[in-house]
Amino acid sequence: MPSNTYDLVVLGDDLAALVCATLCARRGMRTLVLGDDRPARYALGPHKLPVEPVLWPIGPGAAGERVLKELHAEMTLRRKLREPKIAAQLVDKDLRVDLGPDRLAGELAREIGDASEAWLARWTKARDTARLGDPLLASEHAYPGVGFFERREVSKLAEHATETAEAWWTEAQGDPRAALWQQLAAVAMRHPAPPPLAIARALDQWSMGPPAVRGDAEAIRELLVEKLTTAGGEVRAGKAAEVNVSWGKIASLTLASGDDIGCGQVVTSQPPSDIAALLGKKAPKKLGELAADIELVGHRYTLNVVIDEAGIPEHMAPTVAVLDDSPYSLHLSEPDDGGRVVATLASVVPEGQDIAAHRASLWRRLGDVMPFFEKHLVLAHSPFEATPPQAPGGRGSYDVPRTLPLAPPPVWKGSTGYLTGLKNLTLTGDQVLSDLGVEGALASGWSAAKIACALAGKKKDYLRDEVVGAAG
Repeated sequence: MPSNTYDLVVLGDDLAALVCATLCARRGMRTLVLGDDRPARYALGPHKLPVEPVLWPIGPGAAGERVLKELHAEMTLRRKLREPKIAAQLVDKDLRVDLGPDRLAGELAREIGDASEAWLARWTKARDTARLGDPLLASEHAYPGVGFFERREVSKLAEHATETAEAWWTEAQGDPRAALWQQLAAVAMRHPAPPPLAIARALDQWSMGPPAVRGDAEAIRELLVEKLTTAGGEVRAGKAAEVNVSWGKIASLTLASGDDIGCGQVVTSQPPSDIAALLGKKAPKKLGELAADIELVGHRYTLNVVIDEAGIPEHMAPTVAVLDDSPYSLHLSEPDDGGRVVATLASVVPEGQDIAAHRASLWRRLGDVMPFFEKHLVLAHSPFEATPPQAPGGRGSYDVPRTLPLAPPPVWKGSTGYLTGLKNLTLTGDQVLSDLGVEGALASGWSAAKIACALAGKKKDYLRDEVVGAAG
């Protein structure tokens, strides 16, 4: 007998899962999020370090705009965005460009002279191409679509956007800098091989200067959890050990703690192979097909480097794209009270590559961007490695939290879609729109919420939404 019953149980507490849960709770569904209590930040001594940095997509047509509007959280997030003099920078071995509104033209003219006109023309075309993704990522349809009519409508939009983006990218291959643009997109999407439409959207975001968020993923998580709990939703640590199925639907979940939880629906951000393993013999054939549709191509990796503020080059932006064969992004925190800055390196480790070798490569290349950082080093540590913090003699010793190391988030190639073959089980997460980064997570979270609410017969109650929003 279930100890408690919910309209919706969400398995996972990543960005997509929290977006889905929060939207469903605010639309009237009794919602529970079961996560693994994965921290968004962790402490080493006095230093609070991010598990992963976040570049929030803003601007008309961005997937986040729709979510924030429904949550009445636009101003809340904007207060968390940093507004530096230089929004972001692009660094290559032969190039250093400041990015942001009204900066790109002058910077390119300074760096590459007459060739800047062709670069700007390509980026202008990329901006026009990127807008074709707006109806897919920010419309009232789930993307990818579900149901015959929605799939037909979405497929038309997707086909047009994809063909136009591929034509633009084919033409762009004639420019010797096309490889840099692809690397810039790989950094933004945290994916080794983003498709042309994703490249166009990434270039559009970088040309405006992607905004840095104070508090990184922790700030986003706190915002969503606050909105979720204000609407009556719950978040708790827990792991499903067994999924109980009756008449082609999930009836309840048995947790590792032994608790039984009844559920009207389940949304999960876990890979379909993991859900199939939980279901055992009751797993529908569709889950196996979905698992075959995606391929593990790597893992996201983070390296935190704490340095004295004196080691930061003058006029360095808080977000830097460092481009080469293995591109990464560099994110600088604001100085703490002791004048120390956290430099967070974010990259993708290709499947099969040794993490220690990857870290060593990042370390060498960081010296090209911040030449004297090792003289000012306080500590260096990755939340995804079972190694003690690297700290120079005399700079202190640090106890690593027992929750570390964490499993590095997987990077998928392909797409699963949402429907699983079970009437009340829906997928969300990075495996749905794997190569669109944060925008993909936001869009898949919103789409999963749309599907769950439709199955429950719930529609957005605007009066209730205003009341809950005001209370939040």
